[in-house]
Amino acid sequence: IIKIRNGKLSVPQTVVVPAHPAISEDEESDSGDNDIEDPDFIPPSHDLDTSDLSDSGPSGKRRCVRPTVEVLEDEDDEDDLHDHNSNSPEVIKHITYQTNLYATQKDVNTTFTTTEDEMLNFLAILIYMGIAELPSIDDYWAMDTRVPQVANLMSSKRFRLMRRLVHFNDNTQIPGTVDRFFKIRPLFSFLNTVFRKEPQTPKQSVDEVMVAYKGKTAGNLRQYIKNKPDKWGFKLFARASEDGFIHDMVLYQGKTTLEAHGVPLMPIQKTLGATSQIVSVLVSTMSLSTTTAIFADNFFTSLELVRYLKDKNCRYTGTARDNRIGKPPLKSIKEMEKKAVPRGTYSYVTSDDGILALRWKDNKTVTLLSTDIGVEPMSSVHRYCSETKQKEEVSCPAVIKSYNSSMGGIDKSDMLVHLYRSPMKSKRWYMRLFAYAIDVSLTNAWVIYKRDCKALGVDGLSLKNFRIQVFRSASTRRPVMSRPRRSSAFQKGHILRSNILCRVCKVHLCLNADRNCFIKYHDAVA
Repeated sequence: IIKIRNGKLSVPQTVVVPAHPAISEDEESDSGDNDIEDPDFIPPSHDLDTSDLSDSGPSGKRRCVRPTVEVLEDEDDEDDLHDHNSNSPEVIKHITYQTNLYATQKDVNTTFTTTEDEMLNFLAILIYMGIAELPSIDDYWAMDTRVPQVANLMSSKRFRLMRRLVHFNDNTQIPGTVDRFFKIRPLFSFLNTVFRKEPQTPKQSVDEVMVAYKGKTAGNLRQYIKNKPDKWGFKLFARASEDGFIHDMVLYQGKTTLEAHGVPLMPIQKTLGATSQIVSVLVSTMSLSTTTAIFADNFFTSLELVRYLKDKNCRYTGTARDNRIGKPPLKSIKEMEKKAVPRGTYSYVTSDDGILALRWKDNKTVTLLSTDIGVEPMSSVHRYCSETKQKEEVSCPAVIKSYNSSMGGIDKSDMLVHLYRSPMKSKRWYMRLFAYAIDVSLTNAWVIYKRDCKALGVDGLSLKNFRIQVFRSASTRRPVMSRPRRSSAFQKGHILRSNILCRVCKVHLCLNADRNCFIKYHDAVA
């Protein structure tokens, strides 16, 4: 939905006024299904948490005068509504449908329903909260700290209800699945489909991504990596361009990681080690692997992987562990790390099938395998010497320099995502992944935007201002504010209500040949 025109951000504008959903203004804390242990929850067919989702009815303290009625005509006809819905992104349609379905599964008598417009407003609020971060959610609506960009779009209670009910997959389909990320899988499948369509750059890196999460409800889906800014969280494997565009993501869940990812393994891929299989799968989703060089660290690299990619005419460079490179005739690590061996010393050999194995001494000894570039031309890097207390030049092979300059794509994306993160604290573990999906989509869009600006020779927006522009574009639709309704019926995902409104009480009531709800209602509250 984001387009670049003459170096400026442009989003198609479509405005529609949906029917106001009738919900309860629930003042409970954000619990929702938080107390349900995922992913084994199967929603019951009977009522659950009816106090959270049912209409609360009118206040007993309400007083009325002689009933005065007015007929309200809809501002949008069905054709306009159909045209608008047909233009909504598929992912928004999916989330809206699943959210309504989930609310019904929790309480078959619920009057809750949401629309695509309201879902866009909900996402817009999360986007803006990532820029204007406040200590608590309540602060955005509080009198002293009110943020009108947020508060004018949606009430606090409605936002909390949306956050508690937003959903991405049908819980009734859980039995029999091996996918431990079932709850969030459709969202990442949507994103991967779109991200893969973007033409890859000549250099792509594969690395781990950590999505911060310190809760306990995710079990061993929560991983620990000491070298990441967020040491605890969900581990993803990703392929990215040098400028930080994420092209593909694999959610790690143990032995069933690739089975749940949905990209089938070829027989030759199954002979590779587990981490090498990850690289082979991420490479297989590229549109044209023969024009791209892949870079990865020693967690992924193996001699078998390099040969597999070479047979696919895909170039590869990666650091490697000593026990995964075969036994090339190189100087041993023990010999290279002797003090008598100066920094910059290297040893290399090229196999008959064109695979370079190189060992180079820096602060530590580094081992690489490559089919992309060789040792020459040599260059130099500056390293601090503790003995002379100054920086000295150290000789550096070309393959080392190429690796160092090409491995930063994932780190660049991580840095951009961490600048402005959508807030999503919840006991539902997959909500943190939902927030990451929003943020990585925004950073990816910004990277493409900056590429276009560079090609056009124009100055582009900063990531913060770009995010603000996306917020404005997503929130231009009319706010969907809701009030409790006394009389409404739930049928096939829609709210059916009278179009006659009591001018004093502001409540929709039936007044026809079959029933007169004005008398019943005003007698009850009198």
